[in-house]
Amino acid sequence: MKKRTKIILAVIAVIVVVIAVILVQIGPSLHAIISMKPMETQEVLPGVYAVKNSYVNLYLFESDGKYIAFDTGVNPKATKTALSGFGIDESDVAAVFLTHTDYDHVAAIPLFSSAVVYMAESNKAFLEGESGRSKAFIGMGMPYQTLSDGEAINISGADIQCVFTPGHTGGSACYIVDGRYLFTGDAISLKNGKAELFVSVFNENDEEQARSIRKLAQLTGIEAVFTMHFGLAPDFDTAFSDWL
Repeated sequence: MKKRTKIILAVIAVIVVVIAVILVQIGPSLHAIISMKPMETQEVLPGVYAVKNSYVNLYLFESDGKYIAFDTGVNPKATKTALSGFGIDESDVAAVFLTHTDYDHVAAIPLFSSAVVYMAESNKAFLEGESGRSKAFIGMGMPYQTLSDGEAINISGADIQCVFTPGHTGGSACYIVDGRYLFTGDAISLKNGKAELFVSVFNENDEEQARSIRKLAQLTGIEAVFTMHFGLAPDFDTAFSDWL
């Protein structure tokens, strides 16, 4: 009986150690995800729609009867349901601009089979090298086109400019729409309406991200800043005032 008790206690001790190790490894990431505050699904501004997918947002911008998506969300079913709620068919999405290729930003991309997919050309090093953070996108086999830093293209009458903002990943980028709206992906987090570094546990390089935020702070004419995990900053100058 004593021997059996000792064995049971030993097994319990091993289980406790394993659980402790797992918590140490995933605890910071889990805490960071829980602290994220994406917007609820809604029309945020006229013609600008936020879709909440668990702990992440994607956005849709309406132009000339078509829609432009910025990222796709982590849950294809939830994305499709939200679009239906807005009366938007996924075939009406003309283009998808990816801020980077982390899974929570690209998982629903197969929904948009009629759209052209764009991303920063700086992502090619990750995609061609099959970096771990790009495997989800690589596995989808989706065709895509790349944009250089500062390059602008017109989609359904809307001007979309790509701005390289490495740091969270080496291929991260933001997009400016019609010179007014800035979609930042994971280039920044927001606290009390002010831009901060994104959660360090998920960043490849904090110092590089800080440089990217200072780069964004130099922009002019921006009316609203949309993040994918921390909601909206309605005042650009206030959001970036500490980074000038």
